[in-house]
This record gives sequence, structure tokens and C-alpha cells, in this order.
Amino acid sequence: MVVNTIKSFDHVAITVKDFDGIVNWYVKNLGLSVKRIFENKERGIRIAFLEAGGQAVLEFLGFIDPEKAVVGPTLKAEETGIKHVSFFVDDIDETCRSLKKAGVKFSAYTPERAVFKDPNGTIVELRRQ
Repeated sequence: MVVNTIKSFDHVAITVKDFDGIVNWYVKNLGLSVKRIFENKERGIRIAFLEAGGQAVLEFLGFIDPEKAVVGPTLKAEETGIKHVSFFVDDIDETCRSLKKAGVKFSAYTPERAVFKDPNGTIVELRRQ
């Protein structure tokens, strides 16, 4: 029995090796904006929330000191990525042309959908809205 139903999407958290590099890549190449960046020194991590359309969609976790023990949910520097992240775009052809100029190589590309990997190796899917 389902007690509560999901109301909306909040975000996806991704552990990364190059925190500044991945945040900058998503801002520069996909036009996401940084909502908030902060450090949790007790846990030894940096956290960035990026947003699209005024909603937080991605949370990147980077390690200040990968050797430091983490308090709370287990996070390890070598545990990176998820299956994929998907975004709706208004003009998939224009978005893909821009990404190709930035050096992105696509593993799938149709008029409805494009798939590629970000610099962290996470699969990104773009879909026509």
C-alpha cells in the first residue's frame, strides 16, 4: 500500500572526482546555474546544487580530503556516478550542435533523443520536450 505519492522531482546526487571541473562543465555546456555551493568540513565534502528553470536538479559531491573518514551515509571517493541524468531541451538539434563544438561525442542521436557522457563519465540524456 502506498502511503504517500511523489509530488515532484527534487534532485539527483552525483559523487565526482573533479568538483570544480564538473560544476563548470555543466554551467558552460548545458547552461545550468549554480544555486548554492558549500563545504561540510566535518564530513570532508564540498556540495554544489545546480538548477535548470529555477529548480534544483543536480547535486555534486566532491571530497576535500578523500582519505578522511566520512560521518553519516557512507561516501567513498572511488564511488562515482549513477546510471544517467536526463534533461528536456527546447531545441535538441541546436543544443547538440553547441555540444559538438565543445567536443562532446554522442553515443546516440535521434530527432527525439541524444546521449553522451559528461567529463565524470556520467551518461547524460537530452530529450525533446
